[in-house]
Amino acid sequence: NSKMFLDLVETLTGKPLTGDAWVNALKKPVEEKVASEKVDYDKAVVKPAPGQGEGDGKVDLQMRVRFVDGDEVIADSKEGDFLAACGTFEKYVATRFPRTK
Repeated sequence: NSKMFLDLVETLTGKPLTGDAWVNALKKPVEEKVASEKVDYDKAVVKPAPGQGEGDGKVDLQMRVRFVDGDEVIADSKEGDFLAACGTFEKYVATRFPRTK
């Protein structure tokens, strides 16, 4: 934490942070953006959810995910996979914060 954020970005990328990428993304016509997003959406909704239907039922985020509460590690995808860690976390939440009527 010895460097300011913008200085860190410039050190890591070799150039200062600007809004150019955001501005360029906004230049795409709305109709074109909606059409391309609809194609991606339509492809995604026909696929079964992870863990359902055919396939190995795994989600590969290409990263490690840890669910942590303070110093307590509730679940870690390193010890299984992402969906297993999500299941462990879901049980933790249900136990710690039971539903009230």
